[in-house]
Amino acid sequence: MKKSFKTVVRIVATALCLATLLALLPACTDPQEPEKTYDHLVKLTIDAGGQNAQYNTTASQDYDKFLNPYPYNTLEKLVDAWNEANAESYGYYFVVADNSINMDRETMAPMLSNGSAPEILYYLGTTIAEDQSKGWFYDISSDMETPNKYSKPGEAGSAMWKDIYDSASYVSTFAPNGEKYTVELEQNPIGLIYNKTLFDAAGITEIPVTYKDFMEAQDKLNAYALSVDRGNPSNDSTYLCPYFHMYPWYDSYLESTLWASELKYMDVITVDGIIDAEEYARAYMQKDPVTGERRFSPEDGRYVELFRLIKQMTKYYPTNYSSYYAEQQFLVGNLAMLEVVGGSIRELVDTVDGAFEIGVMPYPVLTQQPEGEESNPYYTTYNVDSFVRRGFSGYSTGWAVTNSAMNKDSAAGNTKCVDACVDMLMYLSCFENNDKMVNDLGFAVPLSGNTTNTYFKSLADTYKGDKENKNTVSWACATAGGTMNKDYYDAFYLFRQDAIGKDMTAIEGDLSILKNSFINAVDTLYKTNKWNNQAWPAYGATNQEG
Repeated sequence: MKKSFKTVVRIVATALCLATLLALLPACTDPQEPEKTYDHLVKLTIDAGGQNAQYNTTASQDYDKFLNPYPYNTLEKLVDAWNEANAESYGYYFVVADNSINMDRETMAPMLSNGSAPEILYYLGTTIAEDQSKGWFYDISSDMETPNKYSKPGEAGSAMWKDIYDSASYVSTFAPNGEKYTVELEQNPIGLIYNKTLFDAAGITEIPVTYKDFMEAQDKLNAYALSVDRGNPSNDSTYLCPYFHMYPWYDSYLESTLWASELKYMDVITVDGIIDAEEYARAYMQKDPVTGERRFSPEDGRYVELFRLIKQMTKYYPTNYSSYYAEQQFLVGNLAMLEVVGGSIRELVDTVDGAFEIGVMPYPVLTQQPEGEESNPYYTTYNVDSFVRRGFSGYSTGWAVTNSAMNKDSAAGNTKCVDACVDMLMYLSCFENNDKMVNDLGFAVPLSGNTTNTYFKSLADTYKGDKENKNTVSWACATAGGTMNKDYYDAFYLFRQDAIGKDMTAIEGDLSILKNSFINAVDTLYKTNKWNNQAWPAYGATNQEG
């Protein structure tokens, strides 16, 4: 027994000595692949911005709940894999920028103007009507008609790249001139996050489905707040606010619902389910030959109704609403409902961390005053046979190939730089890679719909159901503020903010100011884009004719 034990000890000791000796030997005894460099190739940059979150690599990959809650480097890994397989053949390699410009227009526009922007750039199309003629972006529409070589056989995209997208939403990503500049890389969940604990306390047993339900839930929450001495809107530290916006997304939802019945008359130049900037210009500039009325105007009665609904849904706002920190108030239990998109949902759920029960619900549906029923301000008297598809606001985080890439090709006398950029975007948008890129960050839904976030799944189910309903329309299908140029976007946003503190008489009087801003936008875009009004369909034409 003892002899056996000594033998084992000798064997172990010998092994340890051998291991130590091997560790001291030159590295050639354990050859390793040298790190691949691309110094002999031309570097291209990806601006990894996003609508819900930026896809830049974090400084550390170590998780820390407070200092580094979302470590991320998946995009960088995917780019490295592309470089390994493709860089030599193209003569270009990619790096992910340390930080994103993320649509900071004061930084982005000068870079695009002088051709020094990243070759692949995050671009949100709210200003595309004014940018489309500047030569800043490569038109990728023809590439979308070709197969995505990275899509698996038989998978969406393998026949034509554009098949990755839902056809109804895909057409909405085109610029008014018929060109497409961005490759969308995620779907944007959107809705309301709510404090279920407060709902229970206020006696709200069902999630609001209609706008009327939503307003009645606010009334119940306010009644509960008053009953527990939390009803003073001037005291942010105790006030229980029923609802607040993070950004006025709801306006887009209501505006599109109110104008949905006019789509057949206004969406007639590029028939795609969206009223674009040129179609708004046509609808304003053309007049009914009999009555002299315009098809569209910011002074239309529908805008009076829009702001009545906005005034109504903000009636319980805190006194100092302009400086109200909605996210923080939700986190401490002082706010019951908050408008949110994917990034906000993820962060709020993680930060609450079980302190109270929460839920996520889609936007409620605006409904029409029923005939024979007592008049109720929580209905609308306008025709709302259609409503906006809820759950998702469509595709988001579009990345464009910029003139920096096109200029390199002009200098080289070939198309290799643009081709490399297009190939990279194909690589990142195929379902397998896109699932990794988006889900590993966890702030949006990948193009495939295969989300790993429980709260996103409930909104995805709502969107799927609404999409199957023929009486639904696209998100933001009729939102002039988001479709015209940035000047009008800013004017509409500020008008909305100011309207909360005004009475309806003042709002109606001020709509002429909004109309003047709209006229200026129409004039600017009409001249810049050289629109041909002689080619426009006649006033009474519809997109359902022929």
